[in-house]
Amino acid sequence: MLTVATKLLRFSVGVVLITLLLGIASIAEAGDDYPLRPPDTSSPRATLQGFIAATDDIYRRMENAMEDYVDADRLYLTTEERRRVLAAVGEASQVFRYLDLSGIPPVLRETVPIDRTLQLKEILDRIEIPPFAEIPDQEAMARQSAKRWRLPNTEIDIVRIEGGPRAGEYLVSAETVEHLPQFYERVKDLPYHPGPGKLLDSTYRKLSHHGSATVYDAFLSSPIGLSFIVPPRWMLSQSDWAQVRVGGATAWQWLGLAIGLLVGGLIIWLAHRVGRHRSDGDDDTPRYHWGSLWFPLSIVFVAGFLVPFVGTLLRIGGSVRMVIEYARTAAVYLSAGWLAIVACAILGETIIGSERLQIRSLDSQLIRLGMRLVGIVAAVAILIYGGDELGFPAYSVLAGLGVGGLAVALAAQSTVANLIGSLLIAIEKPFRVGQSVRIGTSEGIVEDVGFRSTRIRTPDNSLVSIPSSTVVNSTVENRSVRTKRRQRLLVQVTYDTSRAKIEELVAGIRQLLANDPVVENSSSQVCFNDFAESSLDILVIFQLLVTDSVSELASREAVLLQIMDLLKEAGVEFAFPTRTLYLQTPAQAQTLSSVEGSMLDLVRPH
Repeated sequence: MLTVATKLLRFSVGVVLITLLLGIASIAEAGDDYPLRPPDTSSPRATLQGFIAATDDIYRRMENAMEDYVDADRLYLTTEERRRVLAAVGEASQVFRYLDLSGIPPVLRETVPIDRTLQLKEILDRIEIPPFAEIPDQEAMARQSAKRWRLPNTEIDIVRIEGGPRAGEYLVSAETVEHLPQFYERVKDLPYHPGPGKLLDSTYRKLSHHGSATVYDAFLSSPIGLSFIVPPRWMLSQSDWAQVRVGGATAWQWLGLAIGLLVGGLIIWLAHRVGRHRSDGDDDTPRYHWGSLWFPLSIVFVAGFLVPFVGTLLRIGGSVRMVIEYARTAAVYLSAGWLAIVACAILGETIIGSERLQIRSLDSQLIRLGMRLVGIVAAVAILIYGGDELGFPAYSVLAGLGVGGLAVALAAQSTVANLIGSLLIAIEKPFRVGQSVRIGTSEGIVEDVGFRSTRIRTPDNSLVSIPSSTVVNSTVENRSVRTKRRQRLLVQVTYDTSRAKIEELVAGIRQLLANDPVVENSSSQVCFNDFAESSLDILVIFQLLVTDSVSELASREAVLLQIMDLLKEAGVEFAFPTRTLYLQTPAQAQTLSSVEGSMLDLVRPH
């Protein structure tokens, strides 16, 4: 993604497009019968000879393109001179093939190869190189057991690649490429040997009043993209303070970078303010909304487009450019992951709004949870790809995420259990918001089903939060889904009620239930049921065709009042608990004791 963004940016300013077109044009002008032929890397001799010849050709063409500009008094390059410079620079991509760049992270492969190529060229232009005839060719290397050749008196190695798409080729080793900046610092003060490098250095020194130290320094100090605005001779003839290098960049490049970062920071700040302004609303506003996209989008724009544009325009190299590339790549992928999570959350809220679902309903919670999971998966995929761009293998990132996920899961078992419980509740839907339920020992009206707990409002107006894992493992009674409500009661009358009255009452109650439209006739039962301690009990069982407790209480009250009227018309009284106490005189008690003693004598064995 970063590579595409960088190329699109360079395309927008026309630099890469012109470079490639003119590079192809220069190859065609050379009359090469095989323009797609790869460099010869069959042996250390072929690799070193090919690298020196290719870089010498680029230096020679650069010197020829700048020759007329140096002798003239013009501030800017002519169109033809600019074309020739860009054509020469466009050939650099072919020189990269002599280097083993496998040790360079993908994020740096747009900037580091040109630095390493120039540094190696600067080194070779200053040290002693043996005659090419003394460097082993393909036949000589075939007779040797070690497939490595080291340039005498240096640590520059050319090795055979054993695996991958370039297996069998001899390239400047990845270890050498990594240490080229240190090697360059150790030899940059040595004089040039006669050749194209010395001629190009002389050309740059003519443009610079102070004199550039090396061709590499002159290259970094005169970016082609900025030459449309600032004349090359001005860039090479700056004052001493502007030419001071810190971390591989001059003071004027640091100034330009600071201005670019200031503009980027202003863009991000404005996007943040716009997002916050659009998010102002009441408490019912969802947490994520379209205004939340502004902040991560601004970071992606600044890190993915503005910073590369400034870096390319100023031609910042060295360690500064590496730090910038790592920082902006990390910012782009982190912001992209953040953007994926926010965008999925907003999409979920949009779906909920389009379906006119209740914000706290189970359907909306399921959609919200599903979209957030999609966002998290997308963010993880983006971070894995970003880690690969930064040089961390995908399997290492996955292993790290797996270990981290396991540690988080072990440390937050209850939280994970509640999250899974919320997901099961959202899928199975044992109840909905606004329904009356009994969960374990708690009962009330469901007010919210969250990702961690379910909240119900009890009859005494207390708000009880029950963990989702507890809800899943408990018996849930949903009273609101009942289509009818069973009623059972006893009509208790006094013992002095006659049989005829009892039968009349049973028939009357059956008739009033049959006439009530709220009572289900098929399930009604009325019968004389029991001789209780102080009453004759008539059992009444019926179903009320109501779905809420308020209607249930009202309908039950109406039936009870009708039964009261029925008993009043029949002249029957309700029974209430009574006890009958029999009192005896002393004479009656003495007689009863004599009778009990005679009965004991009859049953006592003799």
